[in-house]
Amino acid sequence: MSILMLGVQLGAARAAQPWLEKLGEPDRQKFTQLVGKVDGWTADKADKIKADLKAFVDAHPDFVPARVEATRAEWMRIASRMGFALSSKSFFIVFEELERLDPSYPPAYVYAARTYIYSGYPAGARKQLDKALALDAADPWVDITWSLMLEHLDHRQEALTWAKTALPKTAGNTKAMVGAILAITNLQGVANHDAAIALADQILALEPDTDKLAEVIDGCLSGYSYQPGLLDALTEITKRLQAKQALSNALWYEIARLDLTIGYMYNDGVRPQYRPDYAAAAIVILDKIGNDPQLAEKIWGTRFDLALSLGDVAAMTKLLDEAGLKGYDATSVGYREAQLLFAQGRYVDVMNLYQRRNLPEDTLLALAYDWGGDRNVADRIYLRDLEVNATSGPANATYAGLRLFRFRDIDGAIKYGEKAYSLYPSGWSRSLVTVAWLVKSSDYLKANKTKEAKEAFARARQIGIDRASLQSFCSNLCNDIVLPLTEFQ
Repeated sequence: MSILMLGVQLGAARAAQPWLEKLGEPDRQKFTQLVGKVDGWTADKADKIKADLKAFVDAHPDFVPARVEATRAEWMRIASRMGFALSSKSFFIVFEELERLDPSYPPAYVYAARTYIYSGYPAGARKQLDKALALDAADPWVDITWSLMLEHLDHRQEALTWAKTALPKTAGNTKAMVGAILAITNLQGVANHDAAIALADQILALEPDTDKLAEVIDGCLSGYSYQPGLLDALTEITKRLQAKQALSNALWYEIARLDLTIGYMYNDGVRPQYRPDYAAAAIVILDKIGNDPQLAEKIWGTRFDLALSLGDVAAMTKLLDEAGLKGYDATSVGYREAQLLFAQGRYVDVMNLYQRRNLPEDTLLALAYDWGGDRNVADRIYLRDLEVNATSGPANATYAGLRLFRFRDIDGAIKYGEKAYSLYPSGWSRSLVTVAWLVKSSDYLKANKTKEAKEAFARARQIGIDRASLQSFCSNLCNDIVLPLTEFQ
């Protein structure tokens, strides 16, 4: 859910904020703090955020920006249960009504634009974004949302141009900087090492503060979904910083996370598998900075990931006990508890935990239903992820795998697998599409449709047929792919 929530955690930070002139100084600060709380929205904080906003709105009934932020918080609460596509259809009308009451608050137009995008009507966002741009052309979130709209319209080159336009405007605004960087790399705007160096240079020039750079790296790693060039650019940033100064513990922590992200190989169920040398390097750093109270909760989460990778139930249980005693974030702790239950094969307990803790539905829950429950529920959750991440190669590949191996929906697997392969041509997406086309060829052969079988096989061969790799990948469809491989080779 964190990647989904990033889509609306925009914040209202601007150099000029004329709407705040309607408030006295203490209330200005309070409103700004409330916006920050909405930016940091999580399910376990939802009731408190809602109550705080209601109290502020009741005290300032004519201050429309507070009602806008209360609406945004409610949108996120409903989206956490219903998904962005369905919930957004109810909220663009609300945002537009608030715009009519006070046309001066630029974030309202950005939020409304995103409701149109997530509802499946990206072209409807254009009018909102024109208004936002007229009010505040310096706001990077306007450009980032233009990019998102164009990406959903499949105008990827134009989307990249808007994302690149946003980045210079993000100086001092770490959330917006992360948003621009992720958009640029997701749109394959960092095609080689030279481009990664150029992006690193630009980031370092925009943000000289090392504490804020740590926040930027943290946000980028949290939003990492195999964007080409992203890890290369972050590595360049950390190398430059190490070469010229002593690093803060916060930066060392991000280097440890970067080591694990670079060293990640694959998932065994929910257990991330890391290259031993990268995991060892991360552990050395964590041991070095482990006594920093400012980083305690973050370090706890990373140590849990390492214990999960090893399947160390005792270590994970101990860490969960520690989190309970220290009062760590309830949503994060609940998610880790679900990972432990999954690693133990307790899939029904994972489902019950999500319901009991009121955790937002996410891909971990989908995996629990896939492995030990109603796969139609898993299908629904993955589709909801694609509502927001329609142009994510890994998200399309995950759904293609479900359609292929769980439902034997060959056409669906080809549709989403081909899209995944075009967006992110990894070995995983390549193997998915190849197997799907081979099974389709097999089905045609069984139906005595030789011409169609040859055409399907030709597409499989065009993508690449590696027999050894396919044999380890084909799972319950291995018998299906034998027929065309024998017939046509």
